[in-house]
Amino acid sequence: MIKLIPGFNTDLESAVTCFRPILQRLKIRQGITGFPVFLSTFPHLWNLNKTGIWVITVLKAKMPDSRAKFVSQYHKESKVMECYIILSDICYINAKVPNEIRKAIGVHEFCHFLALIYASCSASEETLQEKLKERLSKTIDELTNDQVIKFYQFLDQLGPLSDDFSTFEQTRDDHFRLKCENLDLIYTDLFRGFLLSHQMFDEFFSKEDKQRFQTLLRKGDAQGAYAIYSGIAKRISQEKWLTEKFATNQAINILTKYYISELK
Repeated sequence: MIKLIPGFNTDLESAVTCFRPILQRLKIRQGITGFPVFLSTFPHLWNLNKTGIWVITVLKAKMPDSRAKFVSQYHKESKVMECYIILSDICYINAKVPNEIRKAIGVHEFCHFLALIYASCSASEETLQEKLKERLSKTIDELTNDQVIKFYQFLDQLGPLSDDFSTFEQTRDDHFRLKCENLDLIYTDLFRGFLLSHQMFDEFFSKEDKQRFQTLLRKGDAQGAYAIYSGIAKRISQEKWLTEKFATNQAINILTKYYISELK
């Protein structure tokens, strides 16, 4: 199996570190479309060239019946894997809900792209082609208008520590999985991680904030500590185009998994 970053197929933090630079280069929030991103421009991904040339592009299009598509085509002779995230022009209206929808479905389609990468790292070229023919037929994923509305409502109604992600159609693991990956990670967690990861939260959670948070906890002022923490989550939701409920609840998951032990 190809080695990129140690643990990239078993550890969520490593996977985010490995692939987040590609997602950032796509500039989904900035509204830049039609700009091809080649994996060969990322030195830590050069080993992927062993399976061919990978390129992913975000496109904007008029799609009356859907909001997003992920399309891929493998060119056998040139060994080029050509991938497109196609977003409806409706998602480019500069307003809160369309912005949050663009971010969510853009990350969702990016996870389909990751499924191809993980599959290529695990399967032979012949097996991968068969999987593409069997399930994908070039259009790997399409989100209809109704699905996107339910998707957005789902992200905007979650409760703390909710496990609904594993059962909701567009976020459960088998929605993304090609069944030929050598992958211990769950795509459900990858999707949540690329929307808001421990790594990203840490960029906002300053050393001073951590000290104040820790001091309040030690004093028994859980409400004050939570106010600091939830305030950071709210700021992230605004800057990164996430629904506030998702950002808050994902922040709580990060708190229980990482910060409680780190701040003791």
